[in-house]
Amino acid sequence: MLKQYEVATLKKGLIILDGLQNQDMTLQDVIQTFSFNKSTAFRLLYTLEMMGYIKKVNHYYSLTNKMASLSTSYSIKTNWLSVPPLQQLSQEVGETSYVGILYGTNVVTAQVIDGPHSVRAHSEVGDQAPVHLSALGKVILAFLDEKKLEGVLKDLELIQQTKNSFVDLHLLKEHLKVIRMQGYAIDDEETEVGLRCIAAPILTDEGVIAAIAISGPTARLPKKMDKSLSKKIIQCSSYVSNMLS
Repeated sequence: MLKQYEVATLKKGLIILDGLQNQDMTLQDVIQTFSFNKSTAFRLLYTLEMMGYIKKVNHYYSLTNKMASLSTSYSIKTNWLSVPPLQQLSQEVGETSYVGILYGTNVVTAQVIDGPHSVRAHSEVGDQAPVHLSALGKVILAFLDEKKLEGVLKDLELIQQTKNSFVDLHLLKEHLKVIRMQGYAIDDEETEVGLRCIAAPILTDEGVIAAIAISGPTARLPKKMDKSLSKKIIQCSSYVSNMLS
């Protein structure tokens, strides 16, 4: 694997998981052992705990059974370490790219590759938001099986972040059908006015497991570019899907 294709934040998370296979660790242990700053270590541990891969008891973190099932297949970890498509996508379109996962009724940012512009969307690993507000969340919802989708929607509070946010459940369901047919979702200033996002699902034999997206100001991501950009994002998500299948 080429060094230039390593995804730094994800690699740090996997380093922590590898370390926890040998012993339980506190936040301070992680900071000292891996030379991470406190903010980075806390965010990574928080995200891994929230995703159910680790648990915290009396200030000590340890692996859960969910992580144990992954450790039997190191190839999955290797594939996620080599995510050149995500980095290449960001370079091609000149915008920040993301990986998001579903957690309850929220979508959680699992990876970020910053774009080159000083004016861009700022999101960090571990950030989360209601699933209906973002392209990442909507495209995951659109590709869930019916039973899982109904379970999420039953608990989802349709808060209105901007005037474009979906607050009508029937309209949201119809919107999700369109997303599934076209293969991608768009956040058209639904999370933040002046910001647009386009996302496509990461699919394996188990169904949708995550999504890949790009985001940027409306001036750089106008509606007329949706089709051309969505093709690039779908190519990227399909490549990653094939790596994980």
